[in-house]
Amino acid sequence: MGNNIKNHIEKRPKAIKKKYLILSLIVFIISFMLVFLLFSASTAGLRSDLALQVQGLSFKQESVFNQVGLKLDIPTGKDYSGSGWCQNMKLYHPGEVFPHDGVNGEMSILYNFGRFENGRSTFYDPDSDYFNAHYGVYAIKLGQGAFGWKNGTLDVAAIVKVVSFDQLDLVMESLGCPSSQRHFDYQITDIKEGPEMAGFSDWIQIDAMIETNSPLHHQTENLIGYLQYGTPPKDYNGEDFPVAATMGRLYLRYDETRNVTVIYFVIEKTQELIDQTSKDYLMPIQWN
Repeated sequence: MGNNIKNHIEKRPKAIKKKYLILSLIVFIISFMLVFLLFSASTAGLRSDLALQVQGLSFKQESVFNQVGLKLDIPTGKDYSGSGWCQNMKLYHPGEVFPHDGVNGEMSILYNFGRFENGRSTFYDPDSDYFNAHYGVYAIKLGQGAFGWKNGTLDVAAIVKVVSFDQLDLVMESLGCPSSQRHFDYQITDIKEGPEMAGFSDWIQIDAMIETNSPLHHQTENLIGYLQYGTPPKDYNGEDFPVAATMGRLYLRYDETRNVTVIYFVIEKTQELIDQTSKDYLMPIQWN
């Protein structure tokens, strides 16, 4: 019995040492994986998606979509083989901080942009169809009245201000574009009745040509926008945030039952791309 106790005591330090080595190895592997995820260019897309999904969860309860009980099934890159859009929609809630006149109001945004290639979103790639491109949905709820209409007439200027706010005060600001350099000019090319979508036939379609900043610039610091889109190309040798020609389309309607203005939007380089994204990603949106 004495020998058994002695052998057991001698084995314990070896067993403890082995467990310590295994634990140390596990901690090292997890740490390596976290560092790889946080800093590797090859994981920029995964890093972006994880961060934006966590952000979306933090906004979910207060979002206008949740407030009015509107759940949307929006097509993304995972719905089409070879799609250049990201796999998941992103939720952002600027809340009361958006352009609107006088009355209380809130806005939330569901949006998507170009998938990641070579460590950054194709949002940065001037040769890509997804350069400086977004699509998604704005939900705007006012304390009184319907956003987008004034005295019963469509208020195009107010509607365009929301798009400009999104492009300049949210996107370009997050990438470090100076306020003095931010640019958004537009020319409305068509306003007409929109197609029937989600079972509603009272949509209004607005098409426009737009000149606004592109995201291309030289990185001089770490910015919050890089977590979303990745960092700009290191070999870029042009001016920072040059103005580029693009096109936009909106579909909007005021849902009286929920007291919310819903605006589908897409911004892309050509009319052909606008039409295709409208057909594949906006018109099929389902309301639940």
